[in-house]
Amino acid sequence: MNNIKKTMISHELDKTTAEKVKNATEKKNCQMLFVTAAICAGLFLGMLLSSFISSSTEQMVELRMRSRYIYAVLFAVCTLISALSKYKPEKYSKHIIIIWYLFLSILYAFAIWAGTYNQNYYPAVTFFVFLFALPLLIVDRPFRLTTYLIAVSGIFLFCSWQVKEPALFELDLLNCICFFYLSVSFSIAMMKSKLNEILQKIEIEAQRDIDPLTGIMNKGAIEREIEKALNNKETGCLVIIDIDNFKLINDNYGHLFGDAVIRAFANYFCEMFMENALTGRFGGDEFVAFLKGVKSQEDLERLFQPIQENLKKMLGNQEQKLPFTISAGAVFYHGNEMAYDSLLMLADQALYQAKRAGKNQLKILEHV
Repeated sequence: MNNIKKTMISHELDKTTAEKVKNATEKKNCQMLFVTAAICAGLFLGMLLSSFISSSTEQMVELRMRSRYIYAVLFAVCTLISALSKYKPEKYSKHIIIIWYLFLSILYAFAIWAGTYNQNYYPAVTFFVFLFALPLLIVDRPFRLTTYLIAVSGIFLFCSWQVKEPALFELDLLNCICFFYLSVSFSIAMMKSKLNEILQKIEIEAQRDIDPLTGIMNKGAIEREIEKALNNKETGCLVIIDIDNFKLINDNYGHLFGDAVIRAFANYFCEMFMENALTGRFGGDEFVAFLKGVKSQEDLERLFQPIQENLKKMLGNQEQKLPFTISAGAVFYHGNEMAYDSLLMLADQALYQAKRAGKNQLKILEHV
């Protein structure tokens, strides 16, 4: 049973990490979309303004007149996408990959048009620059991005084959193969680098919130999570647990054995309140839990009833010489406006009463 519970806890941690990676990736893509769209908006604005400059040849005048409306539309689209990704990222973050590919499709459509139908007598420099640079800015599955780039390159080569001379088409084909290879290689390397950066950041944040001895939440993390629950008006019971006579355990069996007791109790503590509870270590031999949905004294006493029997097994033969007991103080929370500090003070008072009454017991204060 313990192995099953540990597996479940590990699975929950994996799910939490995966969710954090997903959220961080979406945030990264939102940021890069804003930057890319803003740069492209400035680029197309410059092209739009330059199209109004008089030209010495009729061919160039006609070309700029034909491009003017396209630049205006692209400038508007880039400005809109930039604004949405900057000021409403939480609203669109779940669909950011779809928005990214739509945006890329617009840019590649422009680059294909500019490098083939608009100017069929030059190599498609704009398309090759976009083919190499734009995929570096997005974080997505390599297979999906590669498939997309294959499709884009195929459309470009088809258009180039239709409108260009064979020599120019062969040059475009060669350039397309080279830039496609470079784009895929560098994109995958960049994605790995960005994902490693995200994972390192998540790991640092996790280590900041984890008690190094027990692997459960430390004081700062558990207090933050309980405050969130209280702010969300989640009812339940706040419990502070203290191992009785822990100094004697350290004095009689050494600090290494004392650390092993703390770790063993932390594992049992988390398993005991695993479902719908927030658990953490305050420090030393003191632990805290917020039991969501526990509203009555009977429910709380039923949870604590089997604890002592399990604690006796934790020390094995050592328990015959040094009984292992705990004291606990609890207070119920029914969704009123009481602050976390006030609730913690009441639970601490209940723990003090349990200690004064002879230890090895649970004390509950009046409902608040």
